[in-house]
Amino acid sequence: MLGFGRHAALVVLAKLLLVVGGLVLLQIGTGYLGAGVWVIALHGVVLVAIVAFVFWARARHRDLVGRSALRVDDKVRGIVLHGAAGYDWLARVRTLGCEARFRDSMLRWAEVQPGEAVLDVACGTGTLAIAAKHRVGGKGSVTGIDASAEMIERACAKARRTGLDVAFVNGTAQHLPFDDGQFDIVMGTLMLHHLPKPMRSDFAREAWRVLKPDGRLLLIDFGKPARRSRWLRLHRHGHVDMPVIAALLAQIGFEIRDSGAVGTMNLNCVRANRVHTRN
Repeated sequence: MLGFGRHAALVVLAKLLLVVGGLVLLQIGTGYLGAGVWVIALHGVVLVAIVAFVFWARARHRDLVGRSALRVDDKVRGIVLHGAAGYDWLARVRTLGCEARFRDSMLRWAEVQPGEAVLDVACGTGTLAIAAKHRVGGKGSVTGIDASAEMIERACAKARRTGLDVAFVNGTAQHLPFDDGQFDIVMGTLMLHHLPKPMRSDFAREAWRVLKPDGRLLLIDFGKPARRSRWLRLHRHGHVDMPVIAALLAQIGFEIRDSGAVGTMNLNCVRANRVHTRN
């Protein structure tokens, strides 16, 4: 079981401290030189320690990713994020405090309507699923599923606090424990890069199975960076080639509606409909 949600939060904190330290040095300017050699040395040691920690955390993150294909009951689960509290904190930092607006934009891409049945795959701590429940209303239903029991526990607690009826299930994307044709919409946001390529195909087939005829699939994930920079990749995410995903969906039997950039955070999406028969 992995807990690298906590590590990711520490990496972000270290980056922020490094930026603040740099800004302080710039603000003080040449007057800083008169503070004394010991003050300068102390600040230098602190900044070096922060930089060293950032690079250590990056190496630790890479090591965790390399070891994170867990085998449970002879079924590989892929990367499973835990550390639910750290996950929520990191989401707020990455969205600059605009997480609600970010989630709303995802729901607009999904075109969630009142009365619909929605499945949020790899739902994390349930923020998007709860937002979807506000949209579908009392006549609609929302279910979230995640491979981390810790994430599901936090999601259930969030739903209880809001007083909303949202179902959360502990399970995997490639083995969805739901009946055929149960949902109007299946959403998979920021989760494909956690699945090895063979599992992406399994998930796509499961999504097709649990969708109603003409049901809709929305996938959003990180695209390949436009340019490579070591400094901009201290905390790296995986990326997904969405045209390849679109081709996979078409091969399975989805009708691709559109695909392309979402317009924020280097995110790309694919929207598809389930057709009546599968290839």
